[in-house]
Amino acid sequence: MAEMKKPVLLLVFLVIIAMNSPVNAQQPTLVVTDQVVQMDFHDQITLVGRTEAWIESRIVSEVAGRVQAINSGEGIQVDKGTPLVTIDADQIRFNLNAKEAEARQAKLEAELTQNDLKRAKDLYSKELVSESAYDSAVAWAGIKEQRFKQLEAERKMLELDLRNSVIKALYDGYTGRKLVDVGEWVNPGMPVFEMVDLSRIKVAVDLPERHFGRVSVGSEVKIVASGNGGEKLTGTVVGIAPRASEETHTFPVIIEVSNENVSLGGGMLVRTTLSMDETFQSLAVSKDAIIRQGQNTIVYTINEGKAAPIPVVTTSTEGKMVAVQGEGLSVGMPVVVRGNERIFPGSPVTTGQSQQTSATAEKGNQAN
Repeated sequence: MAEMKKPVLLLVFLVIIAMNSPVNAQQPTLVVTDQVVQMDFHDQITLVGRTEAWIESRIVSEVAGRVQAINSGEGIQVDKGTPLVTIDADQIRFNLNAKEAEARQAKLEAELTQNDLKRAKDLYSKELVSESAYDSAVAWAGIKEQRFKQLEAERKMLELDLRNSVIKALYDGYTGRKLVDVGEWVNPGMPVFEMVDLSRIKVAVDLPERHFGRVSVGSEVKIVASGNGGEKLTGTVVGIAPRASEETHTFPVIIEVSNENVSLGGGMLVRTTLSMDETFQSLAVSKDAIIRQGQNTIVYTINEGKAAPIPVVTTSTEGKMVAVQGEGLSVGMPVVVRGNERIFPGSPVTTGQSQQTSATAEKGNQAN
């Protein structure tokens, strides 16, 4: 009863305004109506969560050396492969040149011993050399071949170090803090830049223990961000902790949100509405019929050609439909869905073509 007092007071206030308004002098306002229907809704719970990037990492150096240049700024969007930091690679180049020369020499020696082995094998088959001489040729050819392979591997490692002297972004994303500066010495594994991928966002919320088992992985979540004009997004539950937190006795729920337009950043507070597994039946109207005035909510119906407000309480949503409770509401009643921002209680209205969204929703529920 207490919840209905405020809407009733609002209705009285609006009626008083209407009585003192020059209604008769007005031309009827053209509006479009829809019907009140009855349909199934999921129970819902609204919780506050915090966002974080799905991928957040520290890019590390794979080589040792002195920082020669910082190639990227902080907090900018970069593509995969964009240079972030350059390590002075002069020493690596010198070592690579020396190793290439050693490898070339080892290759020639290996080829010579292979030729010697072929001759020794031919002579051994004709019993012109001893078995020990042949075995010696085989061993020597193997040693030279392994020496060449070792030097070739070391050469390739130095080539890799040379490429890695330019530290690049590992994925498309945004740079974070720069962790080194020009002139500093870095070692392998030392972080040089922070990066985040904001194409997907993780939202963590704490589900009260009384609701455990009532939310399923894969269920849809409505998300409203408080820091970017209240933009509405849709997410999906991807994980539910099986054990409650000892401090809060709540179960962490992980929600994944597509963020291709980068509407959300890390660390933002958002309001999430989770759909429970249970369903209930309720009167429903199109969300376009809902008029919010401060703390009060109304819908307009039409009574004898005039706009008549009905205070309502909204509960759950399902697509474009909103579950409502209100005295006087009934299935099939027309409610204004277009033009309701231009009317007031008692103002004359004329109706255009009715929308069919509610009727479609009702048929869908009847089919189920």
